[in-house]
Amino acid sequence: MLLAASTQRSIGLIIFAVIVIGFALYLFFNSRAARPEVGSELELAPNRKPYLDDSELEGSKLDKTLLTGLAMLMVISVGLPLYWLGEPGRHDGLIELTDEIFTRRGTALYEEGADCQACHGAQGSGGSTTYTLTDNEGNFIATVAWTAPSLNTVLSRYSEDEITHILNYGRNNVMPAWGAPGGGPLTEQQLEYLIYYLRSIQIPEADIRSTVDQGIRDGIAQHLNVANNDPSVDEWLASVEETVEEARSMALAADSSLAGDEDAIRSAGLELLSAGKTPGSELYLTYGRIIFNNKAASGTYSCARCHTYGWSFDATTDGDDNIDGHPGPILEAYKDGGGFFGPNLTGGSTLDQFETAAEHADFISQGQDIGQTYGRGGAGGNGQMPGFGPRRDDNLEVAYPETLTPDQIDAVTAFERNL
Repeated sequence: MLLAASTQRSIGLIIFAVIVIGFALYLFFNSRAARPEVGSELELAPNRKPYLDDSELEGSKLDKTLLTGLAMLMVISVGLPLYWLGEPGRHDGLIELTDEIFTRRGTALYEEGADCQACHGAQGSGGSTTYTLTDNEGNFIATVAWTAPSLNTVLSRYSEDEITHILNYGRNNVMPAWGAPGGGPLTEQQLEYLIYYLRSIQIPEADIRSTVDQGIRDGIAQHLNVANNDPSVDEWLASVEETVEEARSMALAADSSLAGDEDAIRSAGLELLSAGKTPGSELYLTYGRIIFNNKAASGTYSCARCHTYGWSFDATTDGDDNIDGHPGPILEAYKDGGGFFGPNLTGGSTLDQFETAAEHADFISQGQDIGQTYGRGGAGGNGQMPGFGPRRDDNLEVAYPETLTPDQIDAVTAFERNL
């Protein structure tokens, strides 16, 4: 499109040059044809100079003038439409050029200006940052390595407005405010540059699936105390699938009106799995816990990163006391879903918030939008809960792939409803 716009512009400039040069040549030759100024003023008076007689003036001279005007009119009538036909291409070319320029500026900010890669890794692949933990009174607890999630799927989880909000005001007291509204150093335009950069590094769905599935396999292998390529991992996953199919079959057998409606069968089966009313329910809840705690890509695809205190800085591991300044581990064990940046999910709170498992799963899939509450309690409204299902940006007319599959979201839902 840039080439098309450039070509059309060049044609327009050539036509403009022909018109200007033609007019200049006309002035030049017309002045050369004028009689030299000699003699007295009487001889120079224009009304005393002889000119062409009427036959020549209204004949060949008039014909030449009309032909010249006609030629110029043809050039303009053909050139102007041709030039403006290229306007859509020039418009699209400007958009592409702007995208390219803004992305380059965003790259410079990410890599050097704001140095986002120091925490989030090269091209948003995930990383960590040193952070000092303190108690409520500001007393030192420990120095920890806080995981920073990967950003190469962030547009699957948040809208650009939600990302801008996070950039403006920071997040969980670990990520600082970068935008001017939150007291940060970056202008609104610079934050826009970063958004353009984030668009450029989003990875395809196949890479997401590979990363998430590998993290799940690692979690299963740890649960089984085997290597992640051990055949028992595949057997365990096959048992999970059998459990899901059994639950859906039971749901259909209990309500034949569900026949043919796959979504309804799935929802009914999820209700049974969440209530522990099917064979293999415990296995299924363990599967949900493993997804809830998925460590892949610095916890990008996990729920524990926000909902479990200490998970983001590996609080149950005893680090080097000379480095972290804390004897022994910070926590003896995690309280899954006990609440931290995200709300407490234990004690049946999710059952109170979402009447059905299907509503709960939909919320995990869609996430929380700025200005909109969710659940029976009318909670939220700040857009901080990401969506793990597919997301579409209507303004850009682009769709971003899901980070968790519907079956994986269902498993998380069942686990959370049993915390």
